[in-house]
Amino acid sequence: MSTYTPFVTNITNITNSLQATVTTVETSPYTVGEIVSFRVSTPYGMTQINNLSSTVVEVSSNTFTVDMDTLQFNPFVYPPVGQVVYPALAVPAGSGIVPNSSIPMTNLEDAFDNVPVNS
Repeated sequence: MSTYTPFVTNITNITNSLQATVTTVETSPYTVGEIVSFRVSTPYGMTQINNLSSTVVEVSSNTFTVDMDTLQFNPFVYPPVGQVVYPALAVPAGSGIVPNSSIPMTNLEDAFDNVPVNS
């Protein structure tokens, strides 16, 4: 059994746009090029994004932007309407290779955003 678990981030907003911007409660642990998957249940509205994955294209303190067109998705609702069994989450699904300025395409950052379970 692994002693590591991936970071998950609680989502408070996802924009309806050509490249969706995701707002999180915590500081975003993701890096540009990383692949992120979404878990969004019915009370949050935008169920079309549930279990989809996309590549992170921009990161700031508590937001990140993914290369996913959400213009036709239902609006994300926060606070959610109805009984919440599962929170809206972003979950790392894989990493891209992030270029190292001195040796391009050799620096693998945030491989799976792992942290010890008991940390």
